[in-house]
Amino acid sequence: MYYPGRAHMAPKLRVFIDYFCHKAILPSQQSHHR
Repeated sequence: MYYPGRAHMAPKLRVFIDYFCHKAILPSQQSHHR
């Protein structure tokens, strides 16, 4: 679920990627937050 160019991205982009990954991996948790 981790992208190869992830480390090359900026910190904010990395956080966004992590958030997106978590959203895709744990949709129920994100659904609960929303």
